[in-house]
Amino acid sequence: MSIIIASPDSLRAQVEAATGGKVTVLYDDKGFPSYMHVIPKFRYEDLGFDTELGAGVCTAFTKGNTELSEIFIGQYQASVFDGRAVSLPGRDPRASINYDASKAACENKGAGWHLMTMHEWAAVALWCKANGMEPRGNTDYGRAHDATHEVARRQDGGTPGVAEGDSRTLTGSGPASWRHDGTLGGIADLVGNVWEWQDGMKMVDGRVFASADNDYARAEADWQDTGIDLDSGGNFSTNTVVGNELTNRLLITQAGVALQGRIYTTLTGERFPYRGGYWVSGSSAGLGALGLYYPRTLTGTRLGFRPAFAL
Repeated sequence: MSIIIASPDSLRAQVEAATGGKVTVLYDDKGFPSYMHVIPKFRYEDLGFDTELGAGVCTAFTKGNTELSEIFIGQYQASVFDGRAVSLPGRDPRASINYDASKAACENKGAGWHLMTMHEWAAVALWCKANGMEPRGNTDYGRAHDATHEVARRQDGGTPGVAEGDSRTLTGSGPASWRHDGTLGGIADLVGNVWEWQDGMKMVDGRVFASADNDYARAEADWQDTGIDLDSGGNFSTNTVVGNELTNRLLITQAGVALQGRIYTTLTGERFPYRGGYWVSGSSAGLGALGLYYPRTLTGTRLGFRPAFAL
């Protein structure tokens, strides 16, 4: 189903004109605007990953029996107004928020709105890999650890690179190299700044459960048991074909699609995913960075999220 936006306004028109239509503005039930990057449907073979991930439409664009012609990803990490997540530039990203509160802040916005999923993150990361893009970000107290001349505005007013304080940077205030496509129309701050909670997957006592596709409304109880387990050495098993394909496509087991970033895990309890890294992660941050260490209830100044939209 294609999303047709038939009610132009000055903000939307300006944003679409400035980005060549890559970014639009969507409004929620309260009329709050969000800058959303539009990603058209693609197949794994279009990006050259069919050998590693199998052929067919990327799972970010399948929702039950429906194929989505595009998905909308928040251009910026979320801030929150009146209980609703918004994607806006120049804001202190909302942090110290747990998984369920992040999810609710997205769903409160109305039909189609949801917490960015593991399927959507993987689609963005695979697009970057195929196009030779490796975005940098706030990985060293307000600057990029691997390009220290690249800085952004710290929310605490601190000096970039000075190791003190909560060194989150204002959304989108870094250079174009901190965007997923290397342009100011790209998705900002996927690497570093704050970790981003993800929907559609969890790990229970080392076993991976995941939604088979991007049906963000699917009940957690209906997520698929992939048969993939984490062992005491921090390695995921590869003993089931179906589970292995799904976890490969979600960039958990990665299947030879090498992405920058460290994976953090624990074998006990129920753990929910967060991706990207935060402001002190250094080389451990990246599109491949994945945390499976925290429970759903954890809050912390390093944990944030991003809204997405699809119908």
